[in-house]
Amino acid sequence: MILAIGYYLLITALILFLTLCLLVLTTALYVKLKLEPVKGVCTSNVRLDGKIALVTGGNQGIGLETARDLAARGARVLIACRDAKAAAEAIADIRATTGNDLVEFKHLDLAKFSSVRQFAEDFNSSYDRLDILVNNAGCAGLRSKSTEDGIDVVMQVNYFGAFLLTNLLLDKIITSKPSRIVIVSSWLHNYAKLRVEDLHKVGENDFFGQIYTYSNSKLCDLLWTKALAKRLPEGVTVNSLHPGVVKTNIFRRLSGFGLKLINFLCDLMYKTPKEGAQTTIHLCVSEEVEGVRGKYFMECKEAQYSSKADDDALVEQVWNKSLELTNLRDPL
Repeated sequence: MILAIGYYLLITALILFLTLCLLVLTTALYVKLKLEPVKGVCTSNVRLDGKIALVTGGNQGIGLETARDLAARGARVLIACRDAKAAAEAIADIRATTGNDLVEFKHLDLAKFSSVRQFAEDFNSSYDRLDILVNNAGCAGLRSKSTEDGIDVVMQVNYFGAFLLTNLLLDKIITSKPSRIVIVSSWLHNYAKLRVEDLHKVGENDFFGQIYTYSNSKLCDLLWTKALAKRLPEGVTVNSLHPGVVKTNIFRRLSGFGLKLINFLCDLMYKTPKEGAQTTIHLCVSEEVEGVRGKYFMECKEAQYSSKADDDALVEQVWNKSLELTNLRDPL
């Protein structure tokens, strides 16, 4: 009797496991067909000679491939990140593959407002223009903790740090128009659970808590795109994008089941970093995007996004709260 019960429980557990696997596979395939039935490619041949482009997180993954493409078009490219060694390797690679020696490293730690302010001060005193700003750097899967500025680290790296950096560089961007601001968001913004009064607070440390924090940061990227689009003068474009499911190491800090699930989905649907960079590059250079502002792109085309990003009241609330938390006066 006990043995029979054991077999029954084992078979039941096996059926449940197989059902879960089938559900995950079906969901992954649906997402693949829904979000990425084709891989968009930037077809623009625009040259960027004499232009200056700044790519945060340009030392690896999507950022590296974005920086490489902009350098191949003749731009002077600044890679802004924390890791000087990784940046040096990336720069040597870009110079070797593009023949463009105008590729530089500038230290930037988005998790520290003091670093962002120092970077902006140095940039504004050293360069006379900024034609393209790519807010690419991001993180995911970090254990929730507060930065020295009192903000959840994922929210600060993915949103508040870029928000502060961009606002501190706006004068250069505006005087360089036609110029472009590109903000790398994510389709996961659709799963955000945003409370404006809690934007800075440390999230939960379980798998789903980390995903919600990441999703919140990416929704803020869309809301901030909308706010900038309403405020910036003609000649400055600002748009956000979902790069696709790209096999990079951004989720490497997840553990256990969460990491295995992410890796499984990425293996099913992933793009290479070069493929994942195409929509970012499209927003940086394509003639089709000239004059387009406040939009969200996937596969080098405008795409649908969460209706929350069209809530003007929420856009303004998040903008004002972000100014408060970064200790900024409204630059526009």
